[in-house]
Amino acid sequence: MEHRPGRTWGIWAIALLISGVALNAGAIALMVSRFEPLYFAGDSMLPTLRDGDELLLRKDPPEVRRGDIVGYRSVAWQRPYLCVGRVVAVEGDHIAYAKGDATLTLNGQPLDEPYVLGGAPGDPGMSFAVSVPKGRVFVLGDNRGNSEDSRYFPELQYGTLAVSDVTGVGVPVENALMLTLGLASSVGTLALPVGLGLGIAALVARRKRPVPTGPVWGAVHIEDS
Repeated sequence: MEHRPGRTWGIWAIALLISGVALNAGAIALMVSRFEPLYFAGDSMLPTLRDGDELLLRKDPPEVRRGDIVGYRSVAWQRPYLCVGRVVAVEGDHIAYAKGDATLTLNGQPLDEPYVLGGAPGDPGMSFAVSVPKGRVFVLGDNRGNSEDSRYFPELQYGTLAVSDVTGVGVPVENALMLTLGLASSVGTLALPVGLGLGIAALVARRKRPVPTGPVWGAVHIEDS
């Protein structure tokens, strides 16, 4: 059976267009459902985050760990808007600082915090000693001299924040999942113009199909006498 001109190109065009739309739509849907982009404002997380830096938060994280940068909203802290801080202690931990100490202590051991601005983990010298209750975390800013964090709410569960108030955990933009999503989107975006080009080529090939020659059905052939 003879194939129509451009038929193969047309099939490839449809396949590439469908794949391109699916890859882009899938990447966008996954990004929207699992991640929340944020442009950080303020100085509370210096030097890790500067005013205007972009941060990507993974929504509904399965676990909140020590050292995580988190986004949170807290009605108890009168923070219904999105805030950012660093988790320095989780449930069951004992976190403490006494004015003049060189470091915070976590479960009786000095806490190494290379991310703190100016190497001043206790600035402005607010002492505290907290055993973190179940389902809660202790949150501080990396710029301890300019961060309104767990230290300022000792009357509310010892300044701890409910894990349920955590809306997302910061992830590096360059992590494996981000690279995979970016690659899928790039491949999908590339497939669209290629598919469109093949579709146009298929239409052109069909229009250039030669007019069939030979006897026409129903025509009468008259021979010269």
